[in-house]
Amino acid sequence: MSKTLRNLVAAAMTSALFIGGLAFAAEEPSTQKDLAGFTCKDFMRLSGSERESALALLHGYRLGKMNTTQYEIEALAAITDKFIDHCLDNPNDNALATFEKTGN
Repeated sequence: MSKTLRNLVAAAMTSALFIGGLAFAAEEPSTQKDLAGFTCKDFMRLSGSERESALALLHGYRLGKMNTTQYEIEALAAITDKFIDHCLDNPNDNALATFEKTGN
């Protein structure tokens, strides 16, 4: 992935994190989702802004578990690439667990 494309992806993920957070907060309780049950196949079926929001949510979750708000765009892009490659090859794996392993 080129550096410009990585920067665009990172900017989109950052924007999606804020927008996605607002969207998730506005949902009715009956439509709440649980990250623990989200599979790689579920993630790969998303497209456009839904996928961007899901990626931003995963990155935000990871940063929260690390108790930090600091991040490097290059590192986020590399984690995203590894996560997507793994999910393509292993669609039944748990997306959250995969993302956590990929980010370490």
